[in-house]
Amino acid sequence: MRSIRWYSLSKHGEYFMRVFLMCFILMVSLSGCASKPTPEQIQAADYGASVYQADAEKAVRNFFQAYLKDPESARYSFGSVYRGYVVGSVFEGRKVEGGYLLEVAVNAKNSFGGYVGARNYRFLIRNERLVGGWDMGTSNIPVKIL
Repeated sequence: MRSIRWYSLSKHGEYFMRVFLMCFILMVSLSGCASKPTPEQIQAADYGASVYQADAEKAVRNFFQAYLKDPESARYSFGSVYRGYVVGSVFEGRKVEGGYLLEVAVNAKNSFGGYVGARNYRFLIRNERLVGGWDMGTSNIPVKIL
């Protein structure tokens, strides 16, 4: 019977942990380098024409017609449209995008026919077009969907 060499396994695990720890420290360090946009960047952003609440809701409903498995079952809870901006990720050059934001909670049926519970989304609208959409999830960390 062959014995397992625990020393080599623990050495490999130690190496993995060191690499993981270094990557984590590097990631935290780089995230601290990201700064908020300056007031000049916020002022210079293109917000486009103002958007009516009904038009914004219609655009979001049209998006979910293609996004959901059962769009007819969707129940929406819309917030008010407000002027705002989003800042792109580091990979997008931290670009400031202006427009009108609309937050919505959507509850729809899944493949089994049961409602899954409301999920929060945020959409950026500029010149009557959806230019960005984020699934806010349960932890309020945005995941880009549009």
